[in-house]
Amino acid sequence: MNILITAGGTSEKIDEVRRITNTGTGRLGAMVADAFAGLVPESRIVYICNDGAILPEAAVDVRIADDVDSVETAVRGACAEFPFDIIVHSMAISDFRVRAVCDADSMAERVHERRASPPPGDTAATAEAVREVLLSPHGIRESKISSDKEALIVVLEKAPKIISLLRGLAADAVIVGFKLLAGAEEDELIEAGLNLLKLNDCDFVLANDMKTVRGESGHEGLLVARDGSNERAVGKSAIAAMIAQSALRLKNEREK
Repeated sequence: MNILITAGGTSEKIDEVRRITNTGTGRLGAMVADAFAGLVPESRIVYICNDGAILPEAAVDVRIADDVDSVETAVRGACAEFPFDIIVHSMAISDFRVRAVCDADSMAERVHERRASPPPGDTAATAEAVREVLLSPHGIRESKISSDKEALIVVLEKAPKIISLLRGLAADAVIVGFKLLAGAEEDELIEAGLNLLKLNDCDFVLANDMKTVRGESGHEGLLVARDGSNERAVGKSAIAAMIAQSALRLKNEREK
């Protein structure tokens, strides 16, 4: 059996020493890998994670990917290499990546120039010109941006959704996605999990809330299925076991 697990977080470069980071330790992903290894010892487990993420105790094929683009490359490469039976996408992927970084003075000058360019009184053209400058400024190209800058403007753009690629890359796999909310009630978690599941053609979504994630014993997870049913587990080890058992059960049912 071939199993793909993503775990940890991603970080997007501002320059060679500064990053915008999505925090994620990879602890739960590592536990999921170990749970699968215990249930199907002969399986091949590919584990895509950021540098520094917690690794499984089991022997797995570790592939390091630190930003959204490198995660996409790693996932596409792994799916081209192996026909995965199960994919668990637990990595905390950034929703945005850095498009450009500029200093405030340069940005102000460019905006002023472009505002003067469109025909007088054409507010729509003026707005579009300013928008163009804001989204595509002359970026700073220093490997390390000088700390003498008084103010920096970091322009972010929407990053590709890795979860949306998975069904196209592994049509027959059991796919488990993750959804994290903050301050949500149980019905909100279930609804959010179902929405993510339907949007990306997953088989399960592990919906959890930030308030319970931090600890080991208090972490609560709801595993939402396609039919809207859900199963609850408390504690990271119990959540990992629930994910592995449910995914394997569904895979076995499909093969009968």
